[in-house]
Amino acid sequence: MLKMISIVTLLGASLSASANLVSLNYQELTETTGQGGADLSWTLSLNHQYATDMSKLNISNGNPSNPNDVFYKLDSDSCGTNNLFCRLAIAPNNHVDENGNKKWLVFKQLQGTIQIDKFSLDGATIINHHNEPQTAMKISFYDDKPLKIRNLGFATLAIETGTGEGANEGYANSQTYNKFTGRVYQADGTFTEKEQDVPLFDRDTEKGFMGLNVHGNMHMNGNLKIFSYNCTGGAQSRC
Repeated sequence: MLKMISIVTLLGASLSASANLVSLNYQELTETTGQGGADLSWTLSLNHQYATDMSKLNISNGNPSNPNDVFYKLDSDSCGTNNLFCRLAIAPNNHVDENGNKKWLVFKQLQGTIQIDKFSLDGATIINHHNEPQTAMKISFYDDKPLKIRNLGFATLAIETGTGEGANEGYANSQTYNKFTGRVYQADGTFTEKEQDVPLFDRDTEKGFMGLNVHGNMHMNGNLKIFSYNCTGGAQSRC
Protein backbone atom coordinates (compact mmCIF):
# COMPACT_ATOMS: atom_id res chain seq x y z
CA MET A 1 0.00 0.00 0.00
CA LEU A 2 2.88 2.33 0.83
CA LYS A 3 4.48 1.67 -2.58
CA MET A 4 1.20 2.48 -4.36
CA ILE A 5 0.90 5.78 -2.48
CA SER A 6 4.49 6.66 -3.42
CA ILE A 7 3.81 6.00 -7.11
CA VAL A 8 0.67 8.12 -7.07
CA THR A 9 2.60 10.93 -5.35
CA LEU A 10 5.37 10.82 -7.97
CA LEU A 11 2.87 10.89 -10.82
CA GLY A 12 1.06 13.81 -9.28
CA ALA A 13 4.35 15.68 -8.86
CA SER A 14 5.39 15.09 -12.46
CA LEU A 15 2.02 16.24 -13.78
CA SER A 16 2.01 19.36 -11.68
CA ALA A 17 5.55 20.23 -12.83
CA SER A 18 4.74 19.96 -16.56
CA ALA A 19 4.34 23.22 -18.51
CA ASN A 20 1.08 23.95 -20.24
CA LEU A 21 0.85 25.31 -23.80
CA VAL A 22 0.63 29.08 -23.86
CA SER A 23 -0.93 30.95 -26.78
CA LEU A 24 1.03 33.86 -28.27
CA ASN A 25 -0.36 36.93 -29.95
CA TYR A 26 0.98 38.28 -33.27
CA GLN A 27 3.45 40.68 -31.63
CA GLU A 28 4.87 37.93 -29.43
CA LEU A 29 5.19 35.62 -32.43
CA THR A 30 7.14 38.20 -34.46
CA GLU A 31 9.52 38.75 -31.55
CA THR A 32 10.16 35.03 -31.11
CA THR A 33 13.43 33.74 -32.54
CA GLY A 34 14.78 30.23 -32.78
CA GLN A 35 17.40 28.16 -34.48
CA GLY A 36 17.06 25.08 -36.61
CA GLY A 37 18.11 23.46 -39.81
CA ALA A 38 18.50 20.10 -41.42
CA ASP A 39 21.33 18.00 -42.81
CA LEU A 40 20.19 16.19 -45.94
CA SER A 41 21.52 13.62 -48.38
CA TRP A 42 20.26 13.13 -51.92
CA THR A 43 20.46 10.41 -54.55
CA LEU A 44 19.01 10.57 -58.05
CA SER A 45 19.26 7.40 -60.11
CA LEU A 46 17.79 7.01 -63.57
CA ASN A 47 17.59 3.55 -65.19
CA HIS A 48 20.42 2.22 -63.01
CA GLN A 49 20.30 -0.64 -60.53
CA TYR A 50 20.16 1.93 -57.71
CA ALA A 51 16.78 3.08 -59.02
CA THR A 52 15.19 -0.36 -58.49
CA ASP A 53 17.15 -1.69 -55.47
CA MET A 54 17.25 0.71 -52.50
CA SER A 55 19.64 -1.58 -50.59
CA LYS A 56 22.42 -0.19 -52.80
CA LEU A 57 22.48 3.20 -51.10
CA ASN A 58 26.11 4.22 -51.52
CA ILE A 59 27.27 4.53 -55.11
CA SER A 60 30.90 4.42 -53.96
CA ASN A 61 30.40 0.76 -53.07
CA GLY A 62 30.59 -1.82 -55.82
CA ASN A 63 29.51 -5.42 -56.04
CA PRO A 64 31.12 -7.20 -53.05
CA SER A 65 31.15 -10.50 -54.91
CA ASN A 66 32.90 -8.97 -57.93
CA PRO A 67 35.29 -6.04 -57.28
CA ASN A 68 35.32 -5.15 -60.98
CA ASP A 69 31.53 -4.78 -61.12
CA VAL A 70 29.53 -1.69 -60.13
CA PHE A 71 25.85 -0.92 -59.67
CA TYR A 72 25.83 2.38 -61.61
CA LYS A 73 25.15 0.71 -64.93
CA LEU A 74 22.06 0.27 -67.06
CA ASP A 75 19.46 -2.01 -65.51
CA SER A 76 18.45 -4.02 -68.56
CA ASP A 77 15.61 -5.70 -66.66
CA SER A 78 13.87 -2.34 -66.24
CA CYS A 79 14.52 -1.05 -69.75
CA GLY A 80 12.29 -3.58 -71.50
CA THR A 81 12.72 -5.11 -74.94
CA ASN A 82 15.48 -3.41 -76.95
CA ASN A 83 15.87 -0.90 -74.09
CA LEU A 84 12.83 1.02 -75.35
CA PHE A 85 11.83 2.14 -71.83
CA CYS A 86 15.19 3.86 -71.32
CA ARG A 87 14.80 6.46 -74.07
CA LEU A 88 13.92 10.11 -74.39
CA ALA A 89 12.32 11.02 -77.71
CA ILE A 90 11.50 14.53 -78.94
CA ALA A 91 9.75 15.53 -82.16
CA PRO A 92 10.93 19.17 -82.66
CA ASN A 93 8.12 21.25 -84.15
CA ASN A 94 6.54 18.00 -85.37
CA HIS A 95 8.77 17.83 -88.43
CA VAL A 96 7.68 15.14 -90.89
CA ASP A 97 9.14 13.50 -93.98
CA GLU A 98 7.58 13.43 -97.44
CA ASN A 99 5.24 10.62 -96.31
CA GLY A 100 3.98 12.49 -93.25
CA ASN A 101 5.98 10.44 -90.72
CA LYS A 102 7.41 12.37 -87.76
CA LYS A 103 11.13 12.86 -87.38
CA TRP A 104 12.29 12.03 -83.86
CA LEU A 105 15.42 13.03 -81.96
CA VAL A 106 16.00 9.94 -79.79
CA PHE A 107 18.36 9.68 -76.79
CA LYS A 108 18.95 5.95 -76.39
CA GLN A 109 19.89 4.17 -73.14
CA LEU A 110 19.42 7.34 -71.10
CA GLN A 111 20.93 6.75 -67.65
CA GLY A 112 22.84 8.19 -64.71
CA THR A 113 23.25 8.34 -60.95
CA ILE A 114 23.96 11.50 -58.93
CA GLN A 115 24.53 11.50 -55.17
CA ILE A 116 25.57 13.95 -52.50
CA ASP A 117 26.15 12.58 -49.00
CA LYS A 118 25.47 15.79 -47.09
CA PHE A 119 24.22 19.33 -47.58
CA SER A 120 22.55 21.59 -45.03
CA LEU A 121 19.35 23.61 -45.20
CA ASP A 122 18.98 26.50 -42.76
CA GLY A 123 17.70 30.03 -42.30
CA ALA A 124 19.87 33.15 -42.42
CA THR A 125 19.62 36.93 -42.32
CA ILE A 126 21.09 39.15 -45.02
CA ILE A 127 21.24 42.91 -45.58
CA ASN A 128 19.24 43.64 -48.71
CA HIS A 129 19.56 46.49 -51.23
CA HIS A 130 17.40 48.67 -48.98
CA ASN A 131 20.12 48.29 -46.31
CA GLU A 132 17.63 46.40 -44.15
CA PRO A 133 17.82 42.90 -42.64
CA GLN A 134 15.95 40.23 -44.54
CA THR A 135 15.29 36.53 -44.05
CA ALA A 136 16.88 34.12 -46.54
CA MET A 137 17.11 30.38 -47.04
CA LYS A 138 20.70 29.12 -46.79
CA ILE A 139 21.99 25.95 -48.45
CA SER A 140 25.49 24.88 -47.37
CA PHE A 141 27.82 22.56 -49.27
CA TYR A 142 30.96 20.85 -47.94
CA ASP A 143 34.19 20.13 -49.78
CA ASP A 144 34.56 16.66 -48.22
CA LYS A 145 31.03 15.74 -49.38
CA PRO A 146 31.28 16.10 -53.18
CA LEU A 147 28.51 15.70 -55.71
CA LYS A 148 29.21 12.24 -57.13
CA ILE A 149 28.29 11.74 -60.78
CA ARG A 150 28.33 8.20 -62.14
CA ASN A 151 27.76 7.07 -65.73
CA LEU A 152 25.48 10.01 -66.55
CA GLY A 153 24.44 10.45 -70.17
CA PHE A 154 23.19 8.35 -73.04
CA ALA A 155 24.65 5.60 -75.22
CA THR A 156 23.77 7.15 -78.55
CA LEU A 157 21.73 9.93 -80.14
CA ALA A 158 19.89 9.32 -83.39
CA ILE A 159 17.39 10.97 -85.74
CA GLU A 160 14.71 8.38 -86.44
CA THR A 161 11.75 8.28 -88.80
CA GLY A 162 9.10 5.59 -88.63
CA THR A 163 6.50 4.21 -90.97
CA GLY A 164 3.33 4.91 -89.00
CA GLU A 165 1.96 5.45 -85.50
CA GLY A 166 2.45 3.65 -82.20
CA ALA A 167 4.97 0.82 -82.47
CA ASN A 168 5.82 2.03 -85.98
CA GLU A 169 6.90 5.49 -84.84
CA GLY A 170 10.55 6.39 -85.27
CA TYR A 171 11.25 6.45 -81.52
CA ALA A 172 10.68 2.67 -81.45
CA ASN A 173 13.35 1.86 -84.05
CA SER A 174 15.87 -0.58 -82.62
CA GLN A 175 18.47 -1.27 -85.32
CA THR A 176 21.96 -2.20 -84.16
CA TYR A 177 25.38 -2.29 -85.81
CA ASN A 178 26.19 -5.84 -86.92
CA LYS A 179 27.30 -5.96 -90.56
CA PHE A 180 28.64 -3.48 -93.08
CA THR A 181 29.69 -3.63 -96.71
CA GLY A 182 33.43 -3.15 -97.06
CA ARG A 183 35.92 -3.22 -99.89
CA VAL A 184 38.44 -6.00 -100.40
CA TYR A 185 41.33 -4.74 -102.54
CA GLN A 186 43.35 -6.93 -104.90
CA ALA A 187 47.03 -6.63 -105.75
CA ASP A 188 46.25 -4.84 -108.99
CA GLY A 189 44.25 -2.14 -107.18
CA THR A 190 40.84 -3.47 -108.06
CA PHE A 191 38.39 -4.29 -105.30
CA THR A 192 35.27 -6.24 -104.58
CA GLU A 193 32.58 -5.44 -102.07
CA LYS A 194 31.98 -7.91 -99.27
CA GLU A 195 29.75 -7.96 -96.20
CA GLN A 196 31.85 -7.88 -93.03
CA ASP A 197 31.34 -7.90 -89.27
CA VAL A 198 31.34 -4.56 -87.48
CA PRO A 199 34.39 -4.15 -85.15
CA LEU A 200 33.84 -5.28 -81.57
CA PHE A 201 33.75 -1.70 -80.24
CA ASP A 202 30.47 -0.94 -82.04
CA ARG A 203 29.08 -4.42 -82.58
CA ASP A 204 25.50 -4.90 -81.33
CA THR A 205 25.23 -1.27 -80.18
CA GLU A 206 22.21 0.82 -81.12
CA LYS A 207 22.58 3.00 -84.18
CA GLY A 208 23.28 6.70 -83.75
CA PHE A 209 25.87 9.39 -84.34
CA MET A 210 27.07 10.40 -80.85
CA GLY A 211 26.96 9.52 -77.17
CA LEU A 212 27.66 11.21 -73.84
CA ASN A 213 29.09 9.88 -70.58
CA VAL A 214 29.91 11.98 -67.51
CA HIS A 215 31.75 10.37 -64.59
CA GLY A 216 33.47 12.12 -61.69
CA ASN A 217 33.14 14.19 -58.53
CA MET A 218 32.20 17.87 -58.24
CA HIS A 219 33.58 19.49 -55.08
CA MET A 220 31.66 22.47 -53.74
CA ASN A 221 32.28 24.49 -50.58
CA GLY A 222 30.26 27.47 -49.37
CA ASN A 223 26.76 28.81 -48.88
CA LEU A 224 23.96 29.54 -51.30
CA LYS A 225 21.42 32.07 -49.99
CA ILE A 226 18.03 32.40 -51.64
CA PHE A 227 15.81 35.42 -50.97
CA SER A 228 13.21 37.70 -52.52
CA TYR A 229 14.76 40.73 -54.22
CA ASN A 230 11.79 43.06 -53.65
CA CYS A 231 11.31 42.24 -49.98
CA THR A 232 11.31 45.29 -47.68
CA GLY A 233 10.38 43.58 -44.42
CA GLY A 234 12.51 42.97 -41.35
CA ALA A 235 14.53 39.95 -40.40
CA GLN A 236 11.41 38.11 -39.25
CA SER A 237 9.42 39.01 -42.36
CA ARG A 238 8.57 36.19 -44.75
CA CYS A 239 8.47 37.68 -48.22
